[in-house]
Amino acid sequence: MSRRRRARRAVVRGVVTGQFLAALLVVAGAVLLVGFLGGPQYQVRTVVVRGNQLAFAEEVARESGVLGRSVFLIDTQDVARRIVSHPAIAQATVRAFYPDTVVIDVVERVPASVWANESGTWLVDGEGRVIGAGDLPGLPHVQVASSLSLVPGQRVPPSVADALAEVTRRYAGRLGGLAYRPGDGLVLVFVGGERILLGDAERLAEQLAVLDALLAEGRGFLHLDLRDPDRPVLWQIAP
Repeated sequence: MSRRRRARRAVVRGVVTGQFLAALLVVAGAVLLVGFLGGPQYQVRTVVVRGNQLAFAEEVARESGVLGRSVFLIDTQDVARRIVSHPAIAQATVRAFYPDTVVIDVVERVPASVWANESGTWLVDGEGRVIGAGDLPGLPHVQVASSLSLVPGQRVPPSVADALAEVTRRYAGRLGGLAYRPGDGLVLVFVGGERILLGDAERLAEQLAVLDALLAEGRGFLHLDLRDPDRPVLWQIAP
């Protein structure tokens, strides 16, 4: 075998051996790095929750799932998505700080109405999402049929939730109560006992235009079905 061929084989063996050793060093370095970053001194021990009033800080911290995890290995966007699944939270920003702290800033949903059934009272936002149990004075209160259950995270018809502010503002002097029943939908109860059915209030402007026209005429009625504003059904008071 020529000296040139033997030299070439030696060079090839040296290159292969060098690549193998380099790969081993990379793997070993990665293992050491992961072990270092995952060490107990960098495990999250403190979670700070800010901006919460409706959601308990302990509950948010628990749902975040960051306690005990390495502060270097936390996917903050994934944690934020998990926190937003809480019924009371609309937005969340998560930041991890060396060596063992995570700060969570939340923007909560704003209660727009209170819905009441046999199990209690529930805060609902303007989009119809049930936030949780509670009561706030000054908000529209809706009495719900006993057959309709309310659960945090569930949604009532958004068009009904959106209509409440308008009907309470427009008929503040006449309105005696609000109710919601499957089939009838949103029901306005005036102080004189008159009942107005609006269904899911998806055509609210047209429905209220018909109601306002009847009120302007001074026509007394006991029951007014406006679920279809093109075909209102009126039960009048006998003369």
